[in-house]
Amino acid sequence: MRRPFMRRALLVPALAALVSAAMYAGACGHSHDNTSSGTSSGPELDDVIYEGGATDEALIVLLAAEPKDEPSQGTAFDAPEDGATLPGDAAPALTFHIAGAAQGAGPAPALRRATGDAPGAREGGAAGAPVWAELGALLGPARAALAHGTPVNGRAYFLVFSTPEREGLLRVFTTKLTYTPDAAAWDKLRAAGAPITVSAINAVFENNRIAQGGGPFTGEPVTFSVAP
Repeated sequence: MRRPFMRRALLVPALAALVSAAMYAGACGHSHDNTSSGTSSGPELDDVIYEGGATDEALIVLLAAEPKDEPSQGTAFDAPEDGATLPGDAAPALTFHIAGAAQGAGPAPALRRATGDAPGAREGGAAGAPVWAELGALLGPARAALAHGTPVNGRAYFLVFSTPEREGLLRVFTTKLTYTPDAAAWDKLRAAGAPITVSAINAVFENNRIAQGGGPFTGEPVTFSVAP
């Protein structure tokens, strides 16, 4: 059974706190390397690992939008297989794909509009605008302080590893279709001592904003264990 990544009742206050902290800090005190992994310095996202060209600005937008259940646009894991037990001596590569691509399906019409030259594709609001609008007053003055790194254009994926006792044990935001935990991340997963469920949501971005018809989309989770 799928579980929500964040409870919407807590989402807006948490993001408001994040943006407010950035405002009162005056300016962002860090930068992202968009070609390698990194971590966010925001208080609500400071444990997130970033890979590829992912940015925390795009992640904030993603988390403020309501995920959609569209199977052809969701992620499907190739590895690990559901129910697998992984050897603990070396971190494996987790790989996944967009489910519709495996079926030979082309982009949905809404996504063709989002990535093409259709009127309003770049000007259209992000999915989940009602939630994002609640933060509008804060985002206006804070956006300059939060802006750093090359904006995300194209798909990005938010992976959340959880156990029954700890939701969000490990969180990764990436533009890649693969993720290999580094030593610290793998040690965290190995020490979980329980089956681990990894879920993913994805969205199509244009300059750190969710493109019109670009999601976010839920995916099928898998559960695996790590051998001692």
